[in-house]
Amino acid sequence: MKRWMLLFLVVVSLALPQASSAAEQQCFEQTGFCIEGRFLQYWQKNGGLQVFGYPLGIAQDVYNQDSQQSFLTQQFERARFELHPEFAAPYDVLIGRLGDDLLRYRNIDSSMLPLETGSKAGCLWFETTGHNVCNQANGIGFMSYWQNHGLNDPKLDNFGRSLQLFGYPLTEPAMETNANGDRVLTQHFERARFEWHPNQPDQFKVLLGLVGKESQKLVYGEGSNPSHLTQLDSRVFFTANDGVHGQELWVSDGSNQGTRLVKDISPTGSANPYKLTAAAGQLFFVVSAGNSEQLWVTNGTEAGTTMVYSLSRPAADEPAIVDLAPVASGVIVMGYTTEFGIEPWFSNGSNAGTALIRDINPGAAGSEIKVSTCCSYYFATEFTPMGSSLAFMAKTGNAGNQIWLSDGTTQNTRQISTFEQNNELVTELERLNNDQIIAAVQQPDMVQIVKIELATGKHSQLTSHGRFHVGTRLIVSAYDLTNVAGKVYYSVSNSDQRTNLWQIEAKTGTSANQVDLAGYQIKRLITNPIYSQMYQQLRNSDGSEAGVWAWDGTNLQQRSSLDFQQLAYNGQHLFGLIGTNSPYRLYANAATNQNLGYIGSGMHHLGNSPSFAQVNRFSSNQGIFLALPDLAHGLELWYSDGNTLRMVKDIRP
Repeated sequence: MKRWMLLFLVVVSLALPQASSAAEQQCFEQTGFCIEGRFLQYWQKNGGLQVFGYPLGIAQDVYNQDSQQSFLTQQFERARFELHPEFAAPYDVLIGRLGDDLLRYRNIDSSMLPLETGSKAGCLWFETTGHNVCNQANGIGFMSYWQNHGLNDPKLDNFGRSLQLFGYPLTEPAMETNANGDRVLTQHFERARFEWHPNQPDQFKVLLGLVGKESQKLVYGEGSNPSHLTQLDSRVFFTANDGVHGQELWVSDGSNQGTRLVKDISPTGSANPYKLTAAAGQLFFVVSAGNSEQLWVTNGTEAGTTMVYSLSRPAADEPAIVDLAPVASGVIVMGYTTEFGIEPWFSNGSNAGTALIRDINPGAAGSEIKVSTCCSYYFATEFTPMGSSLAFMAKTGNAGNQIWLSDGTTQNTRQISTFEQNNELVTELERLNNDQIIAAVQQPDMVQIVKIELATGKHSQLTSHGRFHVGTRLIVSAYDLTNVAGKVYYSVSNSDQRTNLWQIEAKTGTSANQVDLAGYQIKRLITNPIYSQMYQQLRNSDGSEAGVWAWDGTNLQQRSSLDFQQLAYNGQHLFGLIGTNSPYRLYANAATNQNLGYIGSGMHHLGNSPSFAQVNRFSSNQGIFLALPDLAHGLELWYSDGNTLRMVKDIRP
């Protein structure tokens, strides 16, 4: 009998993990790491090897992205332990959301997945996440495993114990390939992944995925940081860093193979092109070159990317090229020279075709309007297309700030306003029709809305809105002049901190009237100058968000209740991006008369650099190009057609 007992003990010892024990410590030859102290107690009391697996490293301080703090952390094959001494046991040890982390790494936003309609017979229903957990065969499966394992806390019932250990289900069961290459039925939970292995003995038919081991191997992409997205025909031009050439100019037609570096302008570093401007079938941009700024042009090919003209800076921290704006045959450049200061130039993309248009403010002073703020300044250029020409603001010698019109030629560049000398700063311009332009004229105590006749320069006041102080800041009360289908709309802020919508009729152009928005306030106008549809982001009367609404000139119709951080309308779809942190979620409507629906998400790995979470503005054609992050690739170029979302190319693998 003793012999058989001895044999039994030997067999059992072979099946157990090879471990050595000391006081408050257990070490494992299988991985070469130990568990000790509070982590060891938690590991032993709540499932041990079957639930958590072997330790994969030592306990050390690790930064937690969600709380943005560091905690003593130890990684296991199936879990990650965090020590939180601020909580009473057993909650002083918290298990990381590795199940959700691995979904996020695959760019799956679990909270946006389709929900089940309700409970299924014989299953465990989780209304919180909208998923069932069921057994797979003969009382064995995910449900029974979830129910029979839990946190060792006598104050909780069985459900509460299991919930603390595994968390809620995040997905429905589906066939997936696990880390070992096996195709198995899988269901994801907040802190675990359940796998069904029907060919194993009953006690091993449900196995926990090695989420800790897999998460330890994740590589987070650095990203190419696509910036300055600018549409030209069906292509988008942008700057990006592929890790080899620095931040240079790229172009994409929306396909992987059609996304490429245009030219390595600065082989020894980064050219960092900026002020990308599409005009006359070409892309113009600016490159800084020490004490000068260079105007460049490209047709999208390396050979067709050339430096056009160079202008010297007035000082080390001052721009030589203030702004670019397209006209029919090229660009107007607000550029600096010692002789003339900052004045309008024209370029058709060649050195010979680049020249000063006119010295509007005679002498070296320049015609730029430089507006000082509390801490800095900005240039009030405000280019507004008027047919084949541009209207813009300029300091005009003794005449003060006036509005000018130019098609890029000297003979067709002229002053079109007749404001009194040394008076107004024109803060905004908007085309009313081919013969008239609307201007918001800033006075010390009011903003005047005026109509200007291009032929004669005659201007007439349509209305005015009083200015007011918020603290020491004097508010510009009327802004965002926007022409939609022959009507000019604009926002007006009042001293009671309410923002209303006003409208100017194009047919008469004789007055401005407040639009009745049924008690809502304006937050933002979303328009596209090519199309007649207008959307509005609104607030309720108490200042809370009221979502996005369509406006047909008479009626409001809500398209989404969400508060979007970015919105873009391309004539076919309205796109909305929500989120100031991970995840970013993209929504769109299938047509202008439909509500916005969820399209996809982008996940961001903050680490210690939350500033990296900036998402670029939209650039649209049939759909939109946008710079969006995911964990595996970092910030890269993406595209949406309004129905799907996909990464165009991993530019920096």
